[in-house]
Amino acid sequence: MVHDGSLWTVWAGNTTVTERLGSRPDTEVDTTSIFADALGRAFSRGIQDAVVRELGLAPQPGQPLASRLVLQAIAMAETSQQALQGVDFMTQLMFGAAAQGGEFMATCRTLGLAPEAVSAPQRAAIDRGMQERFAQAAQQGQFPVAPALARQWLQAELMALLPRDAGSQ
Repeated sequence: MVHDGSLWTVWAGNTTVTERLGSRPDTEVDTTSIFADALGRAFSRGIQDAVVRELGLAPQPGQPLASRLVLQAIAMAETSQQALQGVDFMTQLMFGAAAQGGEFMATCRTLGLAPEAVSAPQRAAIDRGMQERFAQAAQQGQFPVAPALARQWLQAELMALLPRDAGSQ
């Protein structure tokens, strides 16, 4: 976190967040709240809330924010983000079409479709579509993806690739 006149800049991982302080005097500047807000923009609101709660980062106008807390908060947020991405990785494996993940097999059966009836090119296309959906959710800070949502996505991918009457057999 760097203060440059009227700008605060927070670097966290590959993300940079800048906050303009405007004309507030230093006695009214709440660096803790500014930092907590920047965490929410650099990571997700859920991660922000957890870090703020765990470190007890309460508003403190006119008080400096200790650099050790900044470093600890960023480390916690990055670790949380990596852990949640790991959960998404496992969810992607469970719903993987090419790898014949258990949830892929179950979703096919739910749709009345024999999993072996889905060709290798169709499975690859399904996996690409799922990867795009997971990436989009991650960009929006919506991770980990709940299995129920991944199942809906997979159903949509299957229905889009298969003949209209295939799911009604």
